[in-house]
Amino acid sequence: MSIDEYLEIIREQYNSLVGRLHKSEKLKDAVGIDKIGDIVRAARKTQGLSRQALCDLSGVSYSTLNKIETGSVSVRLDIVIKIVNTLGLNLWIG
Repeated sequence: MSIDEYLEIIREQYNSLVGRLHKSEKLKDAVGIDKIGDIVRAARKTQGLSRQALCDLSGVSYSTLNKIETGSVSVRLDIVIKIVNTLGLNLWIG
């Protein structure tokens, strides 16, 4: 194998590692779905919103939001999307 071929292999490996590092930096603040209620509650409070205000803005019922924030319900994706969009949060699935 020539030196140029070795250098090309090293370049490819380097680029792969840089890509993986970039992805890991993006996901360093990621949390599991089991923490969604905590994240929603914290963001809502940080933004000075009551549960009712968030419900009015997102179109999610008060009882559903209450269950999500207290962790007592399995969360449907469409409802999570409404809430996180209203709060200006990012949702990463992967």
